[in-house]
Amino acid sequence: MLNGPGVGGFVAEARAICGEPFVQAGAAIEPRYLQPARYAPGQAVALVRPGRRDEAARVIALAATHGLRVVVQGAHTGLVRAGTPDDAQAEVLLGTERLREVFELDLLDRTLRVSSGFRLSEINERLEPHGLWFPVDLSADPSIGGMVAHNTGGTRMLRYGDVRANTLALEVVLAEPPGQVLRLGQGLQKDNSALALGQLFIGSSGSLGLVTEVTIKLAPLPRQRAVALVAPAGLEAVFPLYADVMQRWGGLVSAFEGISRAALEAGLHGQDVGRWFDGQLPDYAMLIELSSELPAEQLDLNGLLQGWLELEFESGRVRDAVLEADEAIWHLRHRISEGLREQGKVIGLDLSLPRRHFMAFRERGAAWLAERFPQVRLADFGHLGDGGMHFNMVWPKAAGALGAEQELTLREGLYALVAELGGSISAEHGVGPQLQAAYRTHWERVEPGLLTWAGAVQRIWDPHRRMGKVDWGG
Repeated sequence: MLNGPGVGGFVAEARAICGEPFVQAGAAIEPRYLQPARYAPGQAVALVRPGRRDEAARVIALAATHGLRVVVQGAHTGLVRAGTPDDAQAEVLLGTERLREVFELDLLDRTLRVSSGFRLSEINERLEPHGLWFPVDLSADPSIGGMVAHNTGGTRMLRYGDVRANTLALEVVLAEPPGQVLRLGQGLQKDNSALALGQLFIGSSGSLGLVTEVTIKLAPLPRQRAVALVAPAGLEAVFPLYADVMQRWGGLVSAFEGISRAALEAGLHGQDVGRWFDGQLPDYAMLIELSSELPAEQLDLNGLLQGWLELEFESGRVRDAVLEADEAIWHLRHRISEGLREQGKVIGLDLSLPRRHFMAFRERGAAWLAERFPQVRLADFGHLGDGGMHFNMVWPKAAGALGAEQELTLREGLYALVAELGGSISAEHGVGPQLQAAYRTHWERVEPGLLTWAGAVQRIWDPHRRMGKVDWGG
């Protein structure tokens, strides 16, 4: 653990760099910067919010001088504690919300060069008049720097890809030499002129350096969308229906989600369930979205969906569907997590699996839970089309407090099954302290040599462990 003298000296010098209002120390740090979404609050030596890249670079160099580690925080919407400090003696919280120097839109190239402090909502608000958007779509409102740090995927990854697929260049402040600024990439669509070092920072959970700027690809705003919530005749029909949808419409398919009955009930918490499937919720439903840049008079997406569903009713693979309720369907989908929290403590697993093993994991995971933790209620949902699954569980309030050892046993059992089936224990949330131990165990099972190489890469960029909360060497 890094530690060093002169914490008071650090605070005074940081205030000289950033301005007194933008440095809070110890107990004076506003609670919202220390309270993560799901876990206990953290603590830090100080919160520093630089307003320019050069200020951020000087703060990182200053922290190194004082023997302090820097934890970077964007909008603090992450779910693995990677942006939450937990050491009041050794960790400085660097907030990026004031890093807003650059917003350069290139309409011809359809790219945006943007500072890391901008939030996704504001980026898309500014792009909308130009008929463009950054299509990594989420229910949360993260900063673009945070999205890079965790390689966010989102609900429309099936069509547009994740942050990695949409990033052309980065500007970073390094941990070693402390405060050095490095530009990685030129923002070109095609560029094989150098090693793609920027890719190392995407998904690094803020552990290799501070991302201060990113150049991203943009997409045209869809002119129309069509959404259906579909009840298959049974689980065995789900992936044949997915394959048929992809074969028919390919790039028009922007989302293909799977939602269990328990998750549907959570999303409909407080609503009239009778409006959905005549009050008979299916055991499993598929959220299918088509989108296009063409207007409806040239391509009728609702007509396509309706015609296909009529054929599938006749085939027997679909038993019911909700159509022409696009906003209500997505509202249901985005309320699932909130509804689950009403029921008790949520244990959320952010998994990715090969499609051929998706249903096998779901079945075997549910059976394992029923045997080992019968009090747990499973409410899985997520990005079925790209193999992503939020294997969320609720420890009901009536079951009393969930002990740390119980949760560890639960997680380890399910993560072992993920490893056996060739999946990932973190589809897009990142690693962070919440998954650090599981990350090590997973790769010791799957590919032990990876830990050695990942640790070697981290030591190149940050040999003294001055940045972030993740030890990639395990």
